Amino acid sequence: MHDYPRPSNIPFQNVPEGASSTGYVEKLIWFLERYLPDFTKERAVNGSQSENDLTELLFRHLTRKAKFNSENIEYHYIFQPEKSQKQKKQKGHPKRMDMAARLNTVDINMEVIYCIEAKKLPTPGSGREKEYVFGKGGAIERFKNEEHGLDDDGNLIKDNGIVAYITENNFDYWFHHINQWISDAGCQDSEKLTISYFSAIGKLGSSHHRVSGDALYLTHFWIPI
Repeated sequence: MHDYPRPSNIPFQNVPEGASSTGYVEKLIWFLERYLPDFTKERAVNGSQSENDLTELLFRHLTRKAKFNSENIEYHYIFQPEKSQKQKKQKGHPKRMDMAARLNTVDINMEVIYCIEAKKLPTPGSGREKEYVFGKGGAIERFKNEEHGLDDDGNLIKDNGIVAYITENNFDYWFHHINQWISDAGCQDSEKLTISYFSAIGKLGSSHHRVSGDALYLTHFWIPI
């Protein structure tokens, strides 16, 4: 088994009742780091599957791991596919996020604490090459435009994630290409991805500001398929 960087404490051990959801978000990211590498081992996935099909399998994988896992810990997360992202005072049909994580504890009643957008790399289809960053379904762009990363009441969530299913080329290739696309979009260098590690999965981070000026932090989880 690979040794991934992760917090040294058992999940939830040091998160007291009545605490804000911030500590739970950190534990969620720890959970994703630990169990995303098992996704391709335990699910029948391949590069020919669509982005939606892969995300459905990922939803099943995370849902099961939250309850049945090698630690014998039942995590307090409930994963929801196709989460509606309705802004405050928005009219019409809201966009949908690929997946949201809800927190279900004694004192926190199914609060949305984290949103996850999924992208396939390379993105299939004509004219969609840079959709990880911008375009009609641009992942980073939608978070920045406040179309993604919302809770049930339309409040902005600071920390969110992007999962990439990498079906061609390696981590370094996509790291350099996506950072070039961020430059192409006219973003500042401070918004470029930074590497936490490349191992069985890749973990990266990026910091942005939304159109309202609020801070946004994205954790990027890259899964070779």
